[in-house]
Amino acid sequence: MLRLIEKVIKTALILAIITIIISVSACLDTNTELENNVENTEVTVESISNVTWEWTGTIEEDAKTPLVVPDPKKYTIRFMEDGTYYIVADCNTGSGTYILQDSSINLNPGPVTLMECGEDSIGNKYLAYLGNVDSVVLEGEQLKLYLKGNDDRMLFSLQY
Repeated sequence: MLRLIEKVIKTALILAIITIIISVSACLDTNTELENNVENTEVTVESISNVTWEWTGTIEEDAKTPLVVPDPKKYTIRFMEDGTYYIVADCNTGSGTYILQDSSINLNPGPVTLMECGEDSIGNKYLAYLGNVDSVVLEGEQLKLYLKGNDDRMLFSLQY
């Protein structure tokens, strides 16, 4: 009977280790899918403006898994060449101004509608992230907005 219990414990331990390994590898695969390994492009007003960027996710260094946006078309930003930007945050819209200098970007929020979008909305999280952006990287057709003080980043793809 004691040997049977030992075998069950060993089997459970092995299954737990396998589950952890699969979970960690799935997280690594998700990071790879969210971020393209493409060479950085110089970020200029012209290179990011007059197109709509869809928020596809956020990678936070201390989070176990990245945030994947369920419906990127509901969370967009559009930079204009005149230094203004327009956002859609689920059922809300807004605008503001931005200053781009080399890879530094400062988003100055303007008016935003304040409708309640429902409990599944991540609109408030989106707005909070945007309020904390301080730098930008353009890799191919992916825009990365880095958050102040860490390596956390919002990922955007071109809207077609």
